Amino acid sequence: MPVTVFSAVVQSEHMGWRSYAATEYYQWKESIPQKSNFLTESGARYALGLAYSNFTNLHRGVLIEVDAKVYNGSVAYDGNAFDLTEVAPELKPFRTNTRYFGNTLQLNSGYRFPLPQGALIRAVDARLSLGSEYWQRHIGSGSLADGTAVQGYQEIYHVLYAKAGIGFLLQTGTHGHNIDMGVKLPLRIRETIDFSTLGATVDLQPRARVSYYASWLIYPILPGSSAFSLSFYLEQTRFSKSDIETFTFRSGGQTYQSAIYQPDSESTVMGLRGFWEF
Repeated sequence: MPVTVFSAVVQSEHMGWRSYAATEYYQWKESIPQKSNFLTESGARYALGLAYSNFTNLHRGVLIEVDAKVYNGSVAYDGNAFDLTEVAPELKPFRTNTRYFGNTLQLNSGYRFPLPQGALIRAVDARLSLGSEYWQRHIGSGSLADGTAVQGYQEIYHVLYAKAGIGFLLQTGTHGHNIDMGVKLPLRIRETIDFSTLGATVDLQPRARVSYYASWLIYPILPGSSAFSLSFYLEQTRFSKSDIETFTFRSGGQTYQSAIYQPDSESTVMGLRGFWEF
């Protein structure tokens, strides 16, 4: 019994701090029934983060990691614009830039099952994560092809989510490899659209859809080797459309009522992180 109890606790002596910087390719897509490619955003974002983890140790037992990240970037917006004052607005092609600023806080946990020595795969993990992500999406102003001005606006998201997956710990020569993959599900989604120039805000609740994630961490394992490591990652978040919400706004001295909803949406992030352990 004492051995069993000891194996189930966190191996605190294997915990370590790692700071990191990342560059990401980001893509956001929205689709509506009458136009499957209603909107596509794509471009680079940049991130800084800090993690406290024991995920690189070989011992049987509980795994724990706390990971905090902030990110920022401007991406290309290729979509459509429409006039909220019209009863049946016409979609018109529109291009601008969208600026993102956000942060994530994620608690990763799991249990490691070591495999016999000499095998390429040294351990298998069962993993579970809970996280929170907040981001601001500033869609820029611009003009249509005919010169008509288009006013930008801001969207604010707060998403609570869970992940479940499997991990593999490998060793090849002088390096260890931590491979993680699984599914992601939003637990709560809150969205606020801020039409500041119209004096109106709208709260929406898109519905959750299952998505996926994967990561590959490469780190040195020899004594005295560099404290630098690399990680490649891919993560998707998917929403189904929200209910339609009506709101009132003023434009040109007149009061209007309009309706809006968040379409089916998905984001994809592909990134490269460089870690420094201390």
